[in-house]
Amino acid sequence: MTGLPQRQMLIGHMERALADLARNRTGLGAVLMLDIDDFRKINETYGLDVGDQILREIGQRLNAVLRPHDKVSRANGDEFMVLLTLLGADPAVAARNALDMAESLRAVLIGKPFQAGDASISIQVSIGLTMLDGRNAKISQVLQEAGMALHRAEEKGGDCVVLFDACIRARFKERRSLERDLAAALDASELRMHLQPQFDGDDRVVGAELLARWTHPARGGISPALFIPVATEAGLMPQLLRWSLEVACDTLVLLQGHGLHHPVSVNVSPRSLLRPDFIAAVREVLARSGAAADRLIFEITEEAWLGDLEIAARRMKELNGLGIRFSIDDFGSGFTNLTYLRRLPIDELKIDKSQIQGLPEDADSQAIIRMILGMARQLGLRAVAEGIERKEQADFLFEHGCDAVQGFWKARPMPIAAWVAARGGLRGPRSDLGRDDEAPR
Repeated sequence: MTGLPQRQMLIGHMERALADLARNRTGLGAVLMLDIDDFRKINETYGLDVGDQILREIGQRLNAVLRPHDKVSRANGDEFMVLLTLLGADPAVAARNALDMAESLRAVLIGKPFQAGDASISIQVSIGLTMLDGRNAKISQVLQEAGMALHRAEEKGGDCVVLFDACIRARFKERRSLERDLAAALDASELRMHLQPQFDGDDRVVGAELLARWTHPARGGISPALFIPVATEAGLMPQLLRWSLEVACDTLVLLQGHGLHHPVSVNVSPRSLLRPDFIAAVREVLARSGAAADRLIFEITEEAWLGDLEIAARRMKELNGLGIRFSIDDFGSGFTNLTYLRRLPIDELKIDKSQIQGLPEDADSQAIIRMILGMARQLGLRAVAEGIERKEQADFLFEHGCDAVQGFWKARPMPIAAWVAARGGLRGPRSDLGRDDEAPR
C-alpha cells in the first residue's frame, strides 16, 4: 500500500549489515522504529482512505531524506522501520549521525501538514533507535532494543527521539517485574481502596471518591500514576476495573448500612467503557452487591477519550438507564473538546487541581474558574473541584457556585472502614476524618 519494501526484506538487510559489522567494524549502523502518535484518531476522524493516503506520503517523505544505501519499510500499521548504514567507525560519531538523521526524518514528517481534500492534517512522530555496533549480534536483540527506545519515547509524551542505552533496558526490566507483581497483587487481593470525601459549602459530606492504593511488600507505596499505566500495558485493566467496581458497590452497601447515603465515585477508563463485556460486568456486580446504582458515579478522564463518541454515548446512556451517573475527571487539565459535553450524558464536571492552584490570588485562574462554573450552571452540570489545599480556595469556589470540593484542606484519603468508623454513622458534618501519607488529590 505504501510502496515500501516489506518488513522481512528490511530484516534481511539488517542481517547482512550485522554480518558485515562482524567482519569489518569500520562502518557502524543503526535501526530506527518510527511510530505516528495517535494515528488511530486520524483514521477515526477522516476515514481509512485518508489514513492510507497519509501513510503513503510518509513513505515518500522518508525516502526523500534517506541516503541511497539506507533502507526503510513499513513495519505494521502506522509504524515504520529504518536501517542506517555507514555512519562512521567511531561509536560516538556514529551515534551522533544516527540521532541527526532521526531528527531529520522526524522534521520532514512534522514540519509540513498532510493535505487530504480540504483538511490539513499535522502529525507527531516518536522514534526509538539502537546502534548496530557489535554488542547486539542478533536481529531479535536489535528489534527489542529499538522497540524499548520507542516505548520510552512514547512514555515521555511522544513526538521525540530516544536512543537506546543500558538505563532503558534496566527500566524495561523493572517495568516487566512490576507487571508481574501487580498481577500477583490483584490475584491475592493485596490492593486497597481509600476514600476521600467531598464537602459542600455548609461543610456537609455530599460524596466521596474511591482511590486505589497499592503497598508493595518490597517497594512500599506505589502511586496509581505508575501502576495504572502498568496495568493498561500489561492487559490487567479489566481485572483491576472489576475489582474497583466490586469495592465501590460494597462501599455503597456499607455506607447505607451506617445511614450514610452519599454517592461514591470510581475511575473508569474510556477504553474500559468501550469493551463489549463492560455493561454486563457492571450489571453483574450491581446485582451481586445489591448496591443502589443511582449512587454510583463513573469518573472518566477528559484527555483519555477515544475517538468513537457514538459508541461511548450509547454505552453511557445504557448505564444511565441503570441509574449510574458520569463525571468528566481532571476537567481543564488539557485540551477540552466541548463536543463531549454536548453529545455525552455527563452529569458532573470535576475541575482539575491545576486550575485551582492559583486561587484565589491569580487573576487568570479566577477567570478560568468563573468560566468553567458558569458553563456548568448553563448546562445543568454539578461542579466539583479537586486538589483543594487552602480554605481561601474553597471560599472562592463556593462563592462562585461550585457544588463541592475535595482535597487535603478538608480530608486526606483514608481506608474506607476507618472513614466510616470516624463518621460513627452520624449524618452531620464531620471534618476530623484523620490523615495519611497519600499524594494529594
